[in-house]
Amino acid sequence: MNKYPPKILIIGGHDPTGGAGIQADIETLTNLNCHAVCLISCLTSQSTSKFKKSYPINPQIFREQSELLLSDVEINAVKIGAIGSIEIANEIIRILKKLKKKQKVIIDPIIRPSMGGTLADQKLIKKIKEEIFPFSYLITPNLEEAYILNDKISKEELIIKPNLIAENILLKDCVPLSNKIINKLYSSKKLKKEWVLNRVDGNYHGTGCTLASAITGLLAKKKSLEQSIEDAQSFTHESIKNAFPLGKGQKILKRLLI
Repeated sequence: MNKYPPKILIIGGHDPTGGAGIQADIETLTNLNCHAVCLISCLTSQSTSKFKKSYPINPQIFREQSELLLSDVEINAVKIGAIGSIEIANEIIRILKKLKKKQKVIIDPIIRPSMGGTLADQKLIKKIKEEIFPFSYLITPNLEEAYILNDKISKEELIIKPNLIAENILLKDCVPLSNKIINKLYSSKKLKKEWVLNRVDGNYHGTGCTLASAITGLLAKKKSLEQSIEDAQSFTHESIKNAFPLGKGQKILKRLLI
């Protein structure tokens, strides 16, 4: 057994509130005794109640950071969130080609923040679907994100069979308006397992980031996919139950539960 924590490459956006994005990933992985190494894809202007704009990182800076980092650190798993631009997407593809699927890649396809706005236009969505998803071990879209990613079938059809290029798909919150959260795991586009969880009343920031990061960390610690999802859901649920008001809008998850 390795006495050192798994090293997780995190690629995502910076949220000034600390509720989502890179900070959410770091807090989650720290709590799971993993070490996050981070490449920021974009900066955002947002609060707990409003999303204004996303500003992609200069791709030359992103490349310089990634080349130095990956020439030095042996990565155990990869988690990708907001991508921000076509140029950064191309840099991510370059990284994933170098890794050659030696590490599990988990993608949380953040397209629209929960407070509105957008983090990906149609060109970027197409590139994510066609050129980044094929590198993934697991993608974790919610129902709305899956619907945007696949413009050919209805939400009802998506729940039966998600038509996305990915080895495994965790379709989150399949019945958004109910008092239950229903998450479905598909492997090779076939339903493998379903979880029904109690929904905690309120509006929360960073639930998707927390869940995807927790799954990534647990997979890096050699847990099975189903067990990683199970434990990550429990961790996320506890983080939501302990959430706190930071400002006037959505509550921030308390991920550092030590």
